[in-house]
Amino acid sequence: MRQQHARRSTLISPDLAVVLFGIFAFALGSGAWSAVVAGRLTQDGASTSLLGALYAICEISRLPAALLLPTVTLRHGARRVTQVGLILLLLLPLIAVSGLETPQLMLIFVLTALPAMAVYVGLPALAIGASEPGKDGWALAWLGLAGGAGGALGPWVGGALADSFGVLPVLLLFACSAALLLPIATFGQLPPRTTWPGWAVLAGRGLPWEALAALGLASAADAGRAALVPSELVRHGQPLAHAGMLLTVGCAIAGVGFLAFGRLADKYSARRVIGVGVLVVVAGSFSAALATGWAPAFVIATSVLGMGASGARLGAELALIAWVGRDRTAVAAALGETTVLGGRALGAPVAGTVGSAYGGASAFWAIGVSAMLAAGLLMTLAMLTLRRTRAAQAVAAAITPSATAITHAAAAMTPAAVAITPAAVAIAPAAVAVTSAAVGMTPPSTLSA
Repeated sequence: MRQQHARRSTLISPDLAVVLFGIFAFALGSGAWSAVVAGRLTQDGASTSLLGALYAICEISRLPAALLLPTVTLRHGARRVTQVGLILLLLLPLIAVSGLETPQLMLIFVLTALPAMAVYVGLPALAIGASEPGKDGWALAWLGLAGGAGGALGPWVGGALADSFGVLPVLLLFACSAALLLPIATFGQLPPRTTWPGWAVLAGRGLPWEALAALGLASAADAGRAALVPSELVRHGQPLAHAGMLLTVGCAIAGVGFLAFGRLADKYSARRVIGVGVLVVVAGSFSAALATGWAPAFVIATSVLGMGASGARLGAELALIAWVGRDRTAVAAALGETTVLGGRALGAPVAGTVGSAYGGASAFWAIGVSAMLAAGLLMTLAMLTLRRTRAAQAVAAAITPSATAITHAAAAMTPAAVAITPAAVAIAPAAVAVTSAAVGMTPPSTLSA
């Protein structure tokens, strides 16, 4: 019992519990706001393609900042970047003073994209800083579970508030969640810093292309799911409160599955975690395409899709953290954010356009086929990398016997060299005497010349 209790205490320390509570609250507010905006726009007559375009605008607006975010994070630190993002989120409700009609909803939804990105970049650093070394996979898994739980309750709470009191309380809930996370980001512990080796040294190690490709794929699939699921539920006659409850169940399933991926990440390599995540994305996409007409099965299938996308992202994040270093987790998150933005900017409008033109089932079929093709490409790259590694190992194994033989020969020659050295030392005085005699026998004219 004591060993089990000690193990639990190391998995969830008090500092980590505080960080997870703040992340849960922030995810709840963010999820409530996103779901209510999508549902309210759909009730106002917005098409799926318009929602996809709105998501794409959010992601494209983040792209210029995401390109500079790794450098900014290295210069100012993860804490400062997170604080600035939270303060900006606290100021955004001032736009609602003039009302919350459709233009204001779209404007606030777009303007929350960049500060929320800055906040999410710093969250992994806070979670890893509050955990023990060697538990990075578990820390990120608990981070995903807390975020998934908050995202699970967010649409339900947001839908209930919107149906009863309107959209403004949901926006205030989002601002309050940012205010709750601000002191945690200010006083939370971060991983101890080490000397920065420089981008040239990191580039010499080789870029983790497979992890970046999987990160883009998972982000595109997840963005397509986020753009399709709320609108499909409302389109099939579900009220906002009922749709929010279904999304709550789905997010809870995805969060528990993400914890399973964290357990997998502690046992196996990041590459294997990425592979399993991509396979789950394929299975969830095809299942969602088959279960579009029945809301509970549809939500569960899309949750499986989100679970796989989260698992693939977890493996990619661990690969990036191993590449840049544990103390630069925020830099790894900032580097991955650029790929995430590209995937989301592509996945949301494409899924929304296909959903508007051919239906939600066709959109999920397209996501599954795309994920399957990308999985085949990743597998091919992994096989090529493995073949090159084996070839290099074979060359090294062929050179090793020759090097060993040369080492033995040098070791065998060492005693002879040691024996020759005293003889050379003994001959040296005689050589000096002979040289002196030769100088004495030299004619004077030669010496003067």
